[in-house]
Amino acid sequence: MLNRGCILILLCFSLFASVAHAQKKKTNSFFFDTDISVLDDKQRESFSQFVAEMDSTDIISISILGYCDDRGRKGYNDTLSVQRANHIKALLKERGITTDKVRLLTGNGRVKLTTPKNVSEQRTYNRRVDLVIEYVKKNFNVVKSILSDTLKVGDKIILENILFENSRSVLLEESIPVLERITRIIKEKKQYNIAILGHICCNPPGKDVKDFETGEYNLSQARAKIIYDYLIYKGVDRKRLTYKGMMADFPLGKGEKNDRRVELQITGINK
Repeated sequence: MLNRGCILILLCFSLFASVAHAQKKKTNSFFFDTDISVLDDKQRESFSQFVAEMDSTDIISISILGYCDDRGRKGYNDTLSVQRANHIKALLKERGITTDKVRLLTGNGRVKLTTPKNVSEQRTYNRRVDLVIEYVKKNFNVVKSILSDTLKVGDKIILENILFENSRSVLLEESIPVLERITRIIKEKKQYNIAILGHICCNPPGKDVKDFETGEYNLSQARAKIIYDYLIYKGVDRKRLTYKGMMADFPLGKGEKNDRRVELQITGINK
């Protein structure tokens, strides 16, 4: 049975559009304590992780939407929600993201409860800022060949244009046709046993980061497993495959974008 991640991949594939340079939005929420207009250390870490995976060159516009829970006066909540939105804008600037692309910054004040149940959880969720990134969705060139017949055990191949949602183990739609072609090549090159290695950036060695999709701190492993599950679903013999999260232990020294990658490593050659 397919796991949730593989189902998400297939959903992305069914939604794939071939129009070049279409627009797409990414939204992530960051949460605040009661009556507080700055992120705590844990949320700030999540913010830094999210921004580290942004490619600022593809951003068209940024919207920052602040909210409060249902307690307090209207004027107070309106002001607090704007302060929270401005805090996120300031953090973007700190991380080198140009605020010229902020097209909308607004405080939406308080959010009413939707049910008398789970009041504490609702209020925790409502004390937030939504960061909405609109960016150019590119059509990637589909790879021609990634596995020559001269590879040796230990050789690695970086999978170009296999990209994920920020801080999530969900593939971008535009990566799916590339992965389809890679799958066909791996099925053709039956002589190779392969490990799928997931890498992240911007983290101390030996420490993985949070997968916003599941809440677990195993993002590099989760991304490798998504590729592993997809290959098996498409008919690659599971005996030929393994997967592993490499965390941020192997930076390439070519910038953050290159450190966020998935690699294939030849682990065996079948006679």
